[in-house]
Amino acid sequence: MNLDVYYLYEDSCAATDQLSEKLATYPKHHLSNDSWPQIATDCITDFVIAHSGQEILIKFTTAHDYFRAIERPVNGAVHLDNCVEFFIAFDQSGYYYNIEFNCLGVGKVGYGKGKLGRTLLQESIIQKIQTVTTANDRHGDFNWEMILRIPVDTFVYHQIESLEGLMARANFYKCGDELPNPHFLCWNKIVSPLPDFHRPDHFGTLQFMPAKEISGSFNP
Repeated sequence: MNLDVYYLYEDSCAATDQLSEKLATYPKHHLSNDSWPQIATDCITDFVIAHSGQEILIKFTTAHDYFRAIERPVNGAVHLDNCVEFFIAFDQSGYYYNIEFNCLGVGKVGYGKGKLGRTLLQESIIQKIQTVTTANDRHGDFNWEMILRIPVDTFVYHQIESLEGLMARANFYKCGDELPNPHFLCWNKIVSPLPDFHRPDHFGTLQFMPAKEISGSFNP
């Protein structure tokens, strides 16, 4: 799939939680269960993505989840918990970044060519990614939202001065490997016998659009 990532005018000093209302006016995209339909789930996740030239802004919204999160170290196994993920490649080298956060805001970021042997980024770099989570848990039904602000200097193996006009390849995920009913949701469909998010051959295309005047609601 192809996705245009539109520009969002944002005060760099604005609080991350103030972005939710603005991002709500941008196109919403669904994570499906089509890659591994044999693993049934009631979990529903959508995402919105925009950029400000210097940051990638993503809002994940999840319903009908089951809460499970352990206080893990940075670069720990956050995929075992309620977790949202964003993988992105900026060139044709085969290398890509995996950005993963559980619902407690604990992150893991790596860089490499495949699932094994990845280079984990320093904690000081990962902490530059700002997150805000809002949630409610009623009768075991966990609904939550996470906003991520990913600055371009997170991508330490590239020198990105501005996202405007860039093209990248990426995928978006929701998982919870150790939930009572594990699930593995994707934006761009993956063809593999078992769940495997580390498949850059199945990334979709992102086009980061140039800045333009936007007044009122989203109007690309």
